[in-house]
Amino acid sequence: VEEYMSQLPNHVIPRVNTLGEKYREKQLMLQLPRQDLSIAYCKNLKAPVERRIYEEFVNARNEIALDIGYVLPNLPKAADCRKCKGIMEKNEIAVIAPKLGENVGWHPACFTCATCEQLLVDLTYCVREDRIYCERHYAELHKPRCSACDEVCFNFKDQCLLMEI
Repeated sequence: VEEYMSQLPNHVIPRVNTLGEKYREKQLMLQLPRQDLSIAYCKNLKAPVERRIYEEFVNARNEIALDIGYVLPNLPKAADCRKCKGIMEKNEIAVIAPKLGENVGWHPACFTCATCEQLLVDLTYCVREDRIYCERHYAELHKPRCSACDEVCFNFKDQCLLMEI
């Protein structure tokens, strides 16, 4: 883990009371928007059909695409990194994404969203077409996001109700 941490710029290392801690909190809010996780935080789902579509989307995402990667502190054998194609040596630290198979791994610095290239905070990821995404960008592959309220649009017009005001 220390080897991995030494690869990161100081401002992103999440140590208590540092810029890295604040950076991690911002990344969590960006990558895991609470309105994408719970209907309780959605202000613009008025019609029952919109609420049903939202629930169906969240349930499908959670079942099909969402998972948590885990850090394997001692890789049992050398393997290629899924992103950079570089070699991860035996006993090196690696990140494993179970939705893509137990024998597939990444260098910790390579475990990033395919859209924003940011490290996947707390290793939560979604899979689509063998690529990994943060939850924000996975949702945006399916529906547009409102620039005014930051919610994914689940109405039939695919636009935020705030935009109509």
